[in-house]
Amino acid sequence: MSRGSELVVGSVSPNVGSPPEEQILTPPTRKRLQALLNAAIPTIFIEGGVGTHKSALLAAWAAQPAPQLRVLVEFDHRQLTPQAMAERLAYQLEVAGAGTIELSVAETEWGALAELLTGAVKALDRPLTLGVQQLDDLPAEVARTLIDLTGTLTGFRLVATAVDAQALITQALASGISHQLLSDQDLAYSAVEVAGILNEELPEATEATVRAILEATHGVPELVERLITLFPQECLAGTIGLEQAVGGWVPEHHGAMEFHRELKLVAQSPRISPALMVSLFGPERAEYLFARLPRLGAGTVTQPLSGQRQFTWHPAFRMLLLQLEHPGLESDAQADRARVAEAAVAVGDPELAVAMLVANQSLAEAELLCADWLWELVDADPSLLLEQFVAHDPGLLADFPNLLILATLVQPGRGEPAADPELARVQRTVLSGPISGAVPQQLNRLANAATLALGVGELGVAVRATIRWVNLFQAKHEEWAESVGPEFVSDGLLMIKALVQLDRIDLVPPVAQLLLGVARRNPAQAGLEAEARLGALFAALRMAAVFLGTSRAEVRSVQLVRRQYHREFDQVLHAAIDAGEALDRGDYASAEAFTRVSMFRLPSPGDWPVLIYLRTVALVALGEREKLDELVDQLLTTTRWEAWQHHFEAPGSYALLIEIMVMAATGRTVHRPLSELPAYLRGLPPGATHRWPSWGRRMLEGTIQVASGSARGTELPTDAQLGPLSPRVNWQLGLLTAVNNLRSGEEATAVSVLIRGGAGLKYTAAPLPLVLATPEEIATLIQRLPANASAIVRTSMALANSFAGIEQDGRGQVRLAARELEVLDGVRRGLTNAALARELYVSVNTVKFHRTNLYRKLNATSREELLAEALSQGL
Repeated sequence: MSRGSELVVGSVSPNVGSPPEEQILTPPTRKRLQALLNAAIPTIFIEGGVGTHKSALLAAWAAQPAPQLRVLVEFDHRQLTPQAMAERLAYQLEVAGAGTIELSVAETEWGALAELLTGAVKALDRPLTLGVQQLDDLPAEVARTLIDLTGTLTGFRLVATAVDAQALITQALASGISHQLLSDQDLAYSAVEVAGILNEELPEATEATVRAILEATHGVPELVERLITLFPQECLAGTIGLEQAVGGWVPEHHGAMEFHRELKLVAQSPRISPALMVSLFGPERAEYLFARLPRLGAGTVTQPLSGQRQFTWHPAFRMLLLQLEHPGLESDAQADRARVAEAAVAVGDPELAVAMLVANQSLAEAELLCADWLWELVDADPSLLLEQFVAHDPGLLADFPNLLILATLVQPGRGEPAADPELARVQRTVLSGPISGAVPQQLNRLANAATLALGVGELGVAVRATIRWVNLFQAKHEEWAESVGPEFVSDGLLMIKALVQLDRIDLVPPVAQLLLGVARRNPAQAGLEAEARLGALFAALRMAAVFLGTSRAEVRSVQLVRRQYHREFDQVLHAAIDAGEALDRGDYASAEAFTRVSMFRLPSPGDWPVLIYLRTVALVALGEREKLDELVDQLLTTTRWEAWQHHFEAPGSYALLIEIMVMAATGRTVHRPLSELPAYLRGLPPGATHRWPSWGRRMLEGTIQVASGSARGTELPTDAQLGPLSPRVNWQLGLLTAVNNLRSGEEATAVSVLIRGGAGLKYTAAPLPLVLATPEEIATLIQRLPANASAIVRTSMALANSFAGIEQDGRGQVRLAARELEVLDGVRRGLTNAALARELYVSVNTVKFHRTNLYRKLNATSREELLAEALSQGL
């Protein structure tokens, strides 16, 4: 008699008492899984949390003939007392041939199990291997007894299944027992095995079916079998997903309750970081769970720009865990969310903490947290917070301004009016509220108003609130210095971001320096993310130094924090720094690349004109006409650009500079012709120019004049006009004035003004306004430099030698590509699109594309207008 073939649960026939999974495992699959069990290792744990056919594997293992006696026992989970378990084990051993074993201890003690196994090993003529189902669900004393015996009892081995084997492994390590772990990945079906099952169940299946099933199940055997059995047509069509795969999984039928309680706890959070796991469960357990979740097929692990790994649930898997109700898995969802929120605060994850608190209706607590972390939260993941805010009445947010800001920023269409009328009403109420109280309270309310206004595209309100905040911040330093804390530093960073976004870079240095002075003396006042906040302040200072030409050495000497890229503002700052420095060393291609990459990563690049300005300068310097056309079509003529950069209350000065340069380089009209811009600037009310720096109007007027190729007579700026400004601004104003004087025939005056403008330069600075000058004008200014001109001015002017330049005769002319000229000739000759396509050996769609470009570039709406404009342009 083959004892192994009889030793199945309850000593009944294997075909009657075996788990149903045994009938599913095909012989090749069973053979592979059994081959994983290393006979030389005394203790083997087979772990799997989503039904990986552990029972089938153990039953097949017990039924296989072997030199050792294999006894499989499954204890009744309703009777886990020492006596009940001893009686069950004694019966199994007696059936196996070990005979009746006399005990020296009472059956009511756990030592009875050890005596039974010791006696069986002595009575048998071959080694004994015990298979135990779900060892992790048995009392800890049982697991400890069985594991210890494998190390002390010669001829005894243990093979056990478990949903959660970490505690068992810990016990084996503590006892010094060699062990093997078969995990979810080891037991998962391979593509070949899935194909073998499909060959029997769905012969018409293809390789695409195999890929779809593996993608949905990660090869977990029970899920594979369920999909093939319940959704055969979806499998064949390749439309199956996780919803079908996990829809029938009931976790409490598959193992340890504690493991599934932990799963249900962390399922409250849509995403989980290792640090959050550590805060919830401790280091060892956290590492184990974080590694197991993706192996279960519960979700995926990614590493965002913040640098910390994140586990994200598959929505169907998470919803299944949250909706599961069972007497053994009772949990309080509100208490679970509060626990996750507490852990999230501890590890510096404010997004998750606020999401959990809002879900718990704890708005007052969420408001306090949001106030301290608003700087980090403005770039929050909308998918994490939006569903929580949507579930609340927007009217409740009127009393929680920081939560209102956050709810506004996570809405679709950020920077545009809210689509929800009730939310829009609350936003208007808050924006129109009075600003009063002590200085710290006024600063906080102004910061909230400016941030909220930017969130809904109210640029006029944002400008007024930001400028008022800066003036109060600088004038009342002694009244807020004692109130500095995380909330205050957060507001300060938000205001620096607003200044950059609203073109007021000239105000960034004093604000950043005051904040840095306080935060560096006492980093605890900056908040838990003090290092990251200091890094943002340093980056803002350095970006302002690049734009204004102030000393960069001081900034470099104190910048000890590594660069950050996981916030939108970080992307803009570092791209502006890198592009500005590339321009200053004459590397225009790198400047173009830095700005291109950053624009690609930004959700709304047109909201950051300082970045687009540097890109435009680089493209004009390189003579990249096609890319300038793309800039016009994809950005400068969009509704978003019109709303943000041509707002009737606050037009952007850098946006106007961008459009002036583009029109001069391409001959295209963007919003209004160059000739109309001077009158437009003069007609703006004083309040509309609060978005401009003090020198903004002079810069715009001088750029318009140089771009149009005209001159207005000799200019002799006074020392007062050039003196109080930053070095780079003086340099650029001096260059604009120099070109104007040169065109007026005053070469000596032009060179004199140029040298005076560059007198304050601290390092080589690209002569950016000269990208709009002609090559002849650039050469003349360089040649006329006197021998005593400073080395910095000489090297700075030398950078203009590689500018593409703008031809005097070509100003205002439209530049057409060779193919566009061929299409224009065909239109002149009256050819149809089809005839022209045959003549040029291209498709009709290609002809239509070029014809559309012609109408756009020449501002024509009909064939007659197109030909008339082409004639006037000499094309």
